[in-house]
Amino acid sequence: MPKKDETKLPKGSVLTEEEKEKDVIEYSEEQKKYVTALQKKLESAKEARDQGHIEFDGCTYEQHHQINESGANTYLKSVKNKGDVNFQTGTLRTKLFAFLSSFLSLDLKGDISAFNDRDVLINSLGNAMEDVIDKTEEAEGDEELSMLRKYELLKQGTIFIEDLWEEDWVINKKLNQEFTGQVTGIKWTSEKKKTTSGPKRRIVNNLCVYLGDLRQYFIKNQPFIFTVETISWSEAKKIYEEWEMWDKVTKKRGKLATDASASMISNVWRLLSGYINGTAEKIVYQNKPDNEFQVILNGVPMLPLGFPLTEIVKTGEYSIVQQNLEPIRYDFSYGKSFVFKNKNMVAVLDEMTRLAVKKTQKSYKPPFLNLSNRVISKTIFEAGNIATGIQPGDIVPVSDKISQGVTNPEFAMIQEIKNDINVSTASDSFTGSKEQGKTTATEIMALQKQARIMMGILVLAVALMEKKLAQKRLMILLDKWFDPVDQVANKARTALKNKYRVVNRPRNIEGEGAGLRMVVPMEGTPTPKEIMNVEDKMSKKTGMPVRIITLNTEELKQAKYTWVITMNPKEKRSSEFSKLSFRAMVQDAMALGLTLNPDWITSRFAQTWEEDPAKMFIKPSELPPETQMGAETGESSPNSAMKIEPQKVKPDVKQPREINK
Repeated sequence: MPKKDETKLPKGSVLTEEEKEKDVIEYSEEQKKYVTALQKKLESAKEARDQGHIEFDGCTYEQHHQINESGANTYLKSVKNKGDVNFQTGTLRTKLFAFLSSFLSLDLKGDISAFNDRDVLINSLGNAMEDVIDKTEEAEGDEELSMLRKYELLKQGTIFIEDLWEEDWVINKKLNQEFTGQVTGIKWTSEKKKTTSGPKRRIVNNLCVYLGDLRQYFIKNQPFIFTVETISWSEAKKIYEEWEMWDKVTKKRGKLATDASASMISNVWRLLSGYINGTAEKIVYQNKPDNEFQVILNGVPMLPLGFPLTEIVKTGEYSIVQQNLEPIRYDFSYGKSFVFKNKNMVAVLDEMTRLAVKKTQKSYKPPFLNLSNRVISKTIFEAGNIATGIQPGDIVPVSDKISQGVTNPEFAMIQEIKNDINVSTASDSFTGSKEQGKTTATEIMALQKQARIMMGILVLAVALMEKKLAQKRLMILLDKWFDPVDQVANKARTALKNKYRVVNRPRNIEGEGAGLRMVVPMEGTPTPKEIMNVEDKMSKKTGMPVRIITLNTEELKQAKYTWVITMNPKEKRSSEFSKLSFRAMVQDAMALGLTLNPDWITSRFAQTWEEDPAKMFIKPSELPPETQMGAETGESSPNSAMKIEPQKVKPDVKQPREINK
């Protein structure tokens, strides 16, 4: 008999998942009052949102949410009657993605400015935080997430986004010996190791978010907010297994949970009616005025009652950002979506088109009257069929006009509805489709201009959303990013020093072309000469210009800065519109006889065409002597076509540069 392996089952094994009796939580009288009041808050907020609202055409918020989903995704309803046509034009989705594509062509990066306590602008600090935010967004794949949040904003009219600092952990296991197929005696050591840490954004499903007061437009003015979601038991155990209150969480729903008197105190309460045994109902409650934060798992508070919100979000603000597309009313929390706004007119178009399709089908296969007083198979209408025993007049059409199909007035009505939709949304030319009828280029430009005017409020909503997210991310980074991540030995190996996160981003270095800009947190402040020496060494090593912004971590955390984020939505520099605008700007300046800076023009030109100005253009000092003498010999030189006189630059003198402190 093989020796019995005495190795214990690993913690969290499926064989240890049997439910055991949970102890009832013993609350004091004061705690009972607090828990009861908290339960009433949650239930009243749920009841207020789940009732019908005139702002949603009498629908509940869940019904309103489903209407938006159906319209944006062109869901086809099941056919009720035989002969009905199952058809939708998909107009809403086409128009929605036209606006979404227009948003994606905009540059919505915020310009960050930092002011000290004397209201003096510190330009390098603002640039440094822009680079750090850009780095964190790239790490989490925010480009695709940005597209999704713009899509959800257009579709639902309201979006909730949470941004929190998260740490990812993995369990590394190492065997005590090489595995050869044997089971007995095999053991291993487990080590929990942190892999990455950083801020992460996630879109919160609108149905999971409940607001304390539906009359407050801005989420920052809400008395409280909370989210409710159902997660798997294994996921809940992975997160909260080490918490003290985990042993109080019941896996199965209690018998009193369906009773109206069920409460959190009795440890059998659930907020959602559709709870499934074996899952965990997770409620995250935030109360900004009272500075409270709580996680409730299957009715069990996991944190001390009254736990401070500022321990989770240092600023004391809610961790969730809200943005509305179009306001319904100044004192109503939710916004109107692009889908809900245009659903009625599109529904009329869909119905008219559906009837037109049905009428066209009748023109191809018109209904007939059987006057022969006997059963006749419909196969007599098939091509090449020879029918016998049928007299003229036995089979007659129901109407002589039924085979004419859609008439001109009916077709004109459909076109009129389409025109009305284009006027209220965007023209066909704006969506990339061909305009109906004969349309001049001037008319198309006018229609596109009108569409951009109508997009003004939508672009503002998207810009405000990105601004709020940038503000939230900035505060998170100032709190967490500049903490040391490790310790390393100094050069003399006599002591340990803190290691910080270093960020380097490709940036255009003024006067030198494409290069790198580095943000280096450190303890202490180096001299400008030391920074310049390091920049020169790195420039030679990388083969491109390097600029370093050093940040004193202690001063950054202690100093009181005023942060200003400016959003200027405009076409990306590489877009066709930006290229035309740049060309027109240069031509207008030259026509007015203005003197342009050639260094700036060459740099801007290369950026517009996404090229490296250092490689694209040759500096006057680098031109061969015979080329520079072209003007004296009467021959043309590469610069003769440019009407901008280059400034004289001494080739042997290094131009001074700004030192970032």
